[in-house]
Amino acid sequence: MKKPIPIITIEQLNCCDKHILMTMDIRRLEIHAKTLTPADFPHRHDFYNLIYIKSGSGTHDIDFRHYEVVPNQLFMMNEGQVHEWELSDDIEGYSFFFRKEFYETDEKSLALNALPFFNNSPNDEPMVIFDEAQGKAIVNLFEEIIEEYSRKKINYEAYIKTILKQILIQALRVYRPNYRDETAIASISKIKNFENLIEEQHRNYKSVKDYADQLNITANYLNAICNKIVGRTAGELIRDRIVLEAKRLLLHSSMSICEIAYHLGYEDCSYFIRVFKKDVHQTPEQFRLMNR
Repeated sequence: MKKPIPIITIEQLNCCDKHILMTMDIRRLEIHAKTLTPADFPHRHDFYNLIYIKSGSGTHDIDFRHYEVVPNQLFMMNEGQVHEWELSDDIEGYSFFFRKEFYETDEKSLALNALPFFNNSPNDEPMVIFDEAQGKAIVNLFEEIIEEYSRKKINYEAYIKTILKQILIQALRVYRPNYRDETAIASISKIKNFENLIEEQHRNYKSVKDYADQLNITANYLNAICNKIVGRTAGELIRDRIVLEAKRLLLHSSMSICEIAYHLGYEDCSYFIRVFKKDVHQTPEQFRLMNR
């Protein structure tokens, strides 16, 4: 059995005393990568993480999605995602860590749960690629964060937060979601709210009606807009999130199949196995054995 997925904290990365709590940190990627060994992967974070590739190559796997690493690429991960990488020796870039409470903003459109690249949804990619000119601007912003963080002048954290927001806005401007119809703004907003509810409640609620009621729409209408915008039913989106978590636990925990089922809110282990097999075309046990 593979080891459980370790959860890495900012404090661990900085070898802090257990009484110290850090809300953010930044380091050059070429230095950070050398502090991690293959034994440290895969892992989760208890913080959000921006990884910018200035130069170099490699691969980066995030929640069973595989990405080639290229220059001018920005990866954006939330606090629950599992990832691992293989980076070239000549890699250069930045890794910026921050906790949710560090970023707090009153602007709803820029809230963390409103930013598509931080979602666990299969409709959203956790990365963007900038062109050369945009990439140079992003490098300048990261360099400014490093300078502010090293000098720690008065209100440096507030200043860094404004730079972080600029980076995320630049990422939003080049981001392209996997939507069939990007003109249906109202429907996309509903789907975003639906996906946020799934993220928060997938262990407790499994039916489309449970979520439709919270969105003040009918289950049929929720299914219709999901089909139109993302080409999948509302029920499939719910199961996508459940199966993602099941895959994480199957490969990176010692929990039994039935323990995973109960953890995900299924009282009937056999029913959970049927749900998983319908989506993955393997039983949970087969998936675990095939991917060890």
